[in-house]
Amino acid sequence: MSKEILAFLAEVAEGDMGALSGLYDLLAVRIFNYARTITRNKELAEDITHDIFMLIVDQAARIAKMSNPFAYVMVAVRHQSYDHLKRANRTTVLDDTAEVSAEFPSYDSLLIEEALFSLPANQRETIYLYHICGYSQKEVAGIMSVPLVTVKWRSGKALSALRAYFNQDKEEPSNGTLLQ
Repeated sequence: MSKEILAFLAEVAEGDMGALSGLYDLLAVRIFNYARTITRNKELAEDITHDIFMLIVDQAARIAKMSNPFAYVMVAVRHQSYDHLKRANRTTVLDDTAEVSAEFPSYDSLLIEEALFSLPANQRETIYLYHICGYSQKEVAGIMSVPLVTVKWRSGKALSALRAYFNQDKEEPSNGTLLQ
């Protein structure tokens, strides 16, 4: 994907706004979902996605020269998300959690989203970057500006919490027999 991003960025830097459409198709859902993971607000995530694409258009030539442009974009999303939260003087906003992307979510994705939103913000962000976006733990540490050991600890704590979340309804009866 990184080569595709670099190619589109080079075209955008040369003024080809048609390439921006291809770049949007590659990145928009990931940018939106990451912003929403941090802000927990659909409208704010949409604003951040727009802001990030404006940043990409303005700095396409510079971003195209980077070795990992997607990581740069995700760091920018993170900074924009927290800046928006600070400007709005709020820590988190709960809204309708049913929409993660433009498509209707499945029942399973709603359960997973509910479980993710039960995590503390820093653990949720770590899980999103590491398990969903596929960054290495070292890359996540760089994006989040924290030590690698912190990423490993947050990931472990989050996975334990998610296991507990999904196993809470699977407790067996105390006498070891099935209910009739």
